[in-house]
Amino acid sequence: MFNNRSLAFKLSFYILSCVIIIAGFVTFKNSVYTGNVMLKGVEECARNLCEATVNKLDQTFLAAAEKANDMALVMESMRPTDSQLKSLMSDFLKGSNSNIFGSAVAFEPNRFQPGRLYYSPYVSRDGDKVAFQYLGGKNYQYFYMDWYQIPKQLQRPIWSEPYFDEGGGNVLMTTYSCPFYRTRNGKRIFEGVVTVDISLSKLQKLVDRMRLYDKGYGFLISKFGRIITHPDVSLIMNHTLYSLAEEHKDLSKIKEIADAMIAGKTGFVPYKSLILGEDCMLCYLPLKSNDWSLGIVIPKKELLKGLTKLNQKIAIMWGVGLIALLIVIFVVSYSITIPLKTLTKATKVIGHGDFTQHLPEIDGSYEMHQLAEAFYSMQKALMEHIENLKRTTAEKEKIESELTIARQIQLSIIPKIFPPFPERKELNLFAILESAKAVGGDLYNFFFLDDDNLCFAVGDVSGKGVPASLLMAVTQTLLKATASIKLTPGEILTSMNHSLSQDNEMCMFVTYFLAIFNIKTGELTYSNAGHNPPFILKGSGGINKISQIHGIPLGVMEDIEYGSTTLTLNPGDGFISYTDGVTEAMNRKSEEFTEERLVEVLENLPDSDSKQIVQNVLGSVRVFTDGHEQSDDITILAIRYNG
Repeated sequence: MFNNRSLAFKLSFYILSCVIIIAGFVTFKNSVYTGNVMLKGVEECARNLCEATVNKLDQTFLAAAEKANDMALVMESMRPTDSQLKSLMSDFLKGSNSNIFGSAVAFEPNRFQPGRLYYSPYVSRDGDKVAFQYLGGKNYQYFYMDWYQIPKQLQRPIWSEPYFDEGGGNVLMTTYSCPFYRTRNGKRIFEGVVTVDISLSKLQKLVDRMRLYDKGYGFLISKFGRIITHPDVSLIMNHTLYSLAEEHKDLSKIKEIADAMIAGKTGFVPYKSLILGEDCMLCYLPLKSNDWSLGIVIPKKELLKGLTKLNQKIAIMWGVGLIALLIVIFVVSYSITIPLKTLTKATKVIGHGDFTQHLPEIDGSYEMHQLAEAFYSMQKALMEHIENLKRTTAEKEKIESELTIARQIQLSIIPKIFPPFPERKELNLFAILESAKAVGGDLYNFFFLDDDNLCFAVGDVSGKGVPASLLMAVTQTLLKATASIKLTPGEILTSMNHSLSQDNEMCMFVTYFLAIFNIKTGELTYSNAGHNPPFILKGSGGINKISQIHGIPLGVMEDIEYGSTTLTLNPGDGFISYTDGVTEAMNRKSEEFTEERLVEVLENLPDSDSKQIVQNVLGSVRVFTDGHEQSDDITILAIRYNG
């Protein structure tokens, strides 16, 4: 059937191609894996260094805060004299680590000593010695300063934004303020604030100890984005990340980083260094103690130095492999395309409808023979499918023709000439029926029993399609045969129900509203067998719902007695009855039209004639469904009584 040498030759090319592809894929995968490992290693290294520095900074802040909290507890438990407090604060500073620059105990005005407005002893480091001074005066009203007011108002300790304490420590610092209280007459009274100051120069030295690669550096920002430590000292306390973004026209990227750092997030993102003037990676991490954030900047060149060499080797290997692969693909594809061209010519003829076209024998590999066999099977299946399609189409056309005839027959037993009684000026009547399928189960009817009494009905058969249409025809016939001026609507429905319930093996039923209307007196007697309640549109304004139900739908149970109810329509009143295809019409969101929407439509039609009422209701349903497929038959009948 086929040439073994040709197959062996092609298999050798297949194997060679696979080897090249697999080798390239493995090399690429390994290089990607190696690159990812290197990137993750650098990122992990940066994160570890960042976390270690953050831990040291947190330890510094937490230790200082703990010292201030202890001093606040001491101030709450005792009332020291001036000399005792000076001694206590001096010992406090000597016993603290060198990161704490100074400490103050600031009292409320006149609280430490009556008549003494300012009282805030302050100790600070002066080389190896401890310097002492009293804070407070016209030029240093400490109880209006942030480090005093904010903890007083919040009633909890806080770390301040960095500031230059002129008249106090006279250095750039950040202050931890802890409020302390005294209990007087059962009330907790604010007494003052204990502070601990940390010099920013100490923080700068701690951050400067970080080194990653040759040019990497770190910086620290406050919770509002202000730069606290940075290799460029001109930026410290003079800029925020937002002001740098504005100054260097890189608002979106730096602002995005600033937002993330201020929000306390952790990240490893690309960053354009303003000091180095080159692309870098930025690793940032929040401090837990005071909502600041630490960033580490690493130049991308140093970061990707190893990856660049690796990518060059991969590019060379892929170039050689690609050339070899192109040669293999060209040779193999040439050997495959010849038999494919032969098959293509034959399948074009089949594609134009000649399914008897002979497919040629394929001289080639086993795979090509399999492809040819698949075309043979497809040709045979297409021929069988076309025959089946012809038979199915003929049967479908026959069914559609029969349904068309059935619809015409169904419509022939529904009154469809309007106005139906042009000589009767006492009323005007209009009705419409739209089936969801070719034939349906909704119905309406109206006819005069004598000169003054109009009999009319609206019904809805359970289900849709042919079965419903047959029961609808039977119901119409029964009404014509049963209705009489001598019978009430309830008696007519009782008789119809008896006939429909007998031998009702399909358990189908009809909801039915039947009324006899005396057009001379306006008296309307009705009976409702489980149908939607109709409405009366008062000529004087307002809508009345006819809610009374006299029994279950027709055809469910024999021997059901249906009652009747009488009401009177005044000249100018309108009447409308409908099927549930109106209120249950659904839009594309599967929402129903509902009775409430129907009432809203009817409220705007107080003076409309019957045709306008029907058309407005149907039009409102169409707007609501917005082209959605009709799910149920729709029937509407309206009467306007002129008197």
